[in-house]
Amino acid sequence: MAAVIQIEGLVKRYGRVEAVRGVSFAVEEGEAFGYLGPNGSGKTTTIRSFLGLVSPSEGQVSVLGRRIPDHLTEVLSDIGYLPGELGLWPSMTGADVLDHLARLQSRGAPDRDALCERFELSPAELDRQVRFYSRGMKQKLGIVQAFQHRPALAVLDEPTEGLDPVMKDRFVSLLKEHTAAGATLFLCSHILSEVELATDRVCVLKEGRVVKTGPTRDLTGERLRHCTLELDEPLPDGLLDLPGVEALRVEGLRVHFDYRGDMRPLLERLPRAKVREFLSEPERLTEAFFDVYGER
Repeated sequence: MAAVIQIEGLVKRYGRVEAVRGVSFAVEEGEAFGYLGPNGSGKTTTIRSFLGLVSPSEGQVSVLGRRIPDHLTEVLSDIGYLPGELGLWPSMTGADVLDHLARLQSRGAPDRDALCERFELSPAELDRQVRFYSRGMKQKLGIVQAFQHRPALAVLDEPTEGLDPVMKDRFVSLLKEHTAAGATLFLCSHILSEVELATDRVCVLKEGRVVKTGPTRDLTGERLRHCTLELDEPLPDGLLDLPGVEALRVEGLRVHFDYRGDMRPLLERLPRAKVREFLSEPERLTEAFFDVYGER
């Protein structure tokens, strides 16, 4: 089956400026895909290219198995899109906005009521004009319109701006339910913990070029773990002389170190020490991100 999103050699120029420089990647059906990079790296331009909002200078783009822009109209009803800069009609009510956007989709809005309840948009609030909405309320309305028609592909650009922690947690749950149902997610976000919770694979962009693509859980290739030993007796000499051990620091009966690679050699040695407690924490996506950028 064709990839849900297929980007090959995408280049986008604005005059003399190349915003995107030969980007290539594929997103498979049912995958939760994260797209990472600092401001100005080309993330939003990539999204606009495969949604038909801008025309690529070079390269080929396909969405849901169809070439863009040739078959754009055919695929738009299967896409839910939340832009990074959400613009709504201020004189319309929230309900009017949802109705208007639902009419643009052939699927209707089967999930609207459940989504409004989940994100606490009451009928009274939906009857108010958008001009009176807070930033968080506008963002919740944007999330509802992106998912109300049960899209095959959700494309989300910085989707949690303005949400409080409770709403962010509900949003991450929604993303997991979306892919669990077999739909596809393309998530562009600066909130790396959010990407780590919600995606299976990530692509890192720097200055318009892809610098890394791989599983979210293991962005740096070899998994790094932060380890701590609580001991009843001092650490035996040479016990942690292993190739995978880095940044070893001994503080009395507490030992801190990083470990990279296969854990089995370490676990085979630990019984030789009087270990009261062993804590191993995986490297966070934030750390991996700065490793890739060389800016730890």
